[in-house]
Amino acid sequence: MPCILYCVTQPKEIVSVTSGVCECDVQSRELAGLRVYWSEIANPGACLGEPEALKKAALQYQRVLREVLTATTPISLPFPTLLESAEALEHLVAANAELYRGALERISDAVQYEITGSWAADEQADLATPVSGREYLRRRQEAAGRIAAIDNKLKNVTADSVREWRARQERRMHHWFALVPRGDRERFIALLRSAGPSEGVRLRLSGPWPPNEFVNLRGEPR
Repeated sequence: MPCILYCVTQPKEIVSVTSGVCECDVQSRELAGLRVYWSEIANPGACLGEPEALKKAALQYQRVLREVLTATTPISLPFPTLLESAEALEHLVAANAELYRGALERISDAVQYEITGSWAADEQADLATPVSGREYLRRRQEAAGRIAAIDNKLKNVTADSVREWRARQERRMHHWFALVPRGDRERFIALLRSAGPSEGVRLRLSGPWPPNEFVNLRGEPR
């Protein structure tokens, strides 16, 4: 029967999740020194084929990850990772077991928070209108300076409550990802709140999430 894969974790923790995508039971078992979570789906086309159904399934997938995350650190698989059978699932896990085990050891007992920054100046700017090379460089320098200022502020205020930081730039937003030890979650959030607002920038915190920004399933850290 087709199945949808949620995540892999270290085998020591077993999390009971009542239902997952398409209201199907969530199963788990130990494979190749890992614990794997998945659901069997009798009719994937009916469950995932329409936009509204796919949106609902994505929320159910995220709910499973959050429940697993309450007890242990998972590596989530892209949604939807749909396999033709439980045998195909076994082959996938076996083929990548060494990568999964190494990544889980590296991010052991940590969670990920995301901070998204957007600037009023960028939101109002017309990025479609061509500008001179000098103006382009000026804007790039200003943007880099704003990002660096927030980057320094976040890292200074959170101090040793964060094990590692990663960042990614989008056109109008900048994303910071914090790898936070499970026992430091409340302290991390309290430290962020103590920093106060920064003029001209809107920062939005989300999480905790599986720390996938800190692993690369091709084998090397990002």
